[in-house]
Amino acid sequence: MWLCMPLFVRFVLLVLLCVCSVVLGGCTSSRITLFDGDPYTPNDVKEMVEERFSAYNPRLVLQSSRVVSTKPNKHNEYTFLDENNGFVFTTSVYVKTPELPIPGGQRETKAEYRYADTYLNHLNSEVALLATKYRFHIANDEERKALISAKLMRPDGNSTAPLFDEGDFVFLNQTSNGAGVVGMLRDIYSLYKPNGDETLVSSVYGRKVSFYYLPNGETDKSKALYLISFKIRGQEDWRDTLMSGVGYQDKSSEQIERDIITVVDREIQQAVRGK
Repeated sequence: MWLCMPLFVRFVLLVLLCVCSVVLGGCTSSRITLFDGDPYTPNDVKEMVEERFSAYNPRLVLQSSRVVSTKPNKHNEYTFLDENNGFVFTTSVYVKTPELPIPGGQRETKAEYRYADTYLNHLNSEVALLATKYRFHIANDEERKALISAKLMRPDGNSTAPLFDEGDFVFLNQTSNGAGVVGMLRDIYSLYKPNGDETLVSSVYGRKVSFYYLPNGETDKSKALYLISFKIRGQEDWRDTLMSGVGYQDKSSEQIERDIITVVDREIQQAVRGK
């Protein structure tokens, strides 16, 4: 495409490339670079993450850096420790062909997504503590990965859907009730959106919370029965989160909560009876 362009057009685009590199440069490397240019540096990633997630006071320290590939474009991988929040995450940085018809390359990274996803998974222990208040239990990070990898399916109308696909898996038993589900969901909502801050969940395009029935004494979580799931999204409020589980309702949050309690109570009773 580049070679087919008229000489004048190529000249203008080269000038724009130079201007963008200067304007976007600053302390962080410009997104635009040469085709064989270097990807974002560890310091670039550190600045991006610490700025976006400043509400969580991250302090990133580089643990390792490795070159994944050099051809056709450069691709590196960095591992950081967040000293203030106590977890490690890994992200890739690379150069790809620009989306715009201009010469050179374009720096890319999913560092913000990787940081937020790892942070949310790191909160698993806090979610487990919340669950004890309602006498629920959850899949830990290792169990969660195993359940997703098993690719089990469940009935979904006239079709099927994954039994375990993403997010948090919360397990109820025959002593549980719908009020506990609403209370647990509210606690997780507050944990993932502290003081209404949406940065974490918006960076991962929302966090799913699924509830299952697993009778007391059963340790094999793969035998759980699906009950209901919700999606906590960045720009959506508590009422939107409730409706993500039951569909749109022209009702108040309190009314939707009561509907959810009724639905979950009925599902648990049917599960106990083996229906």
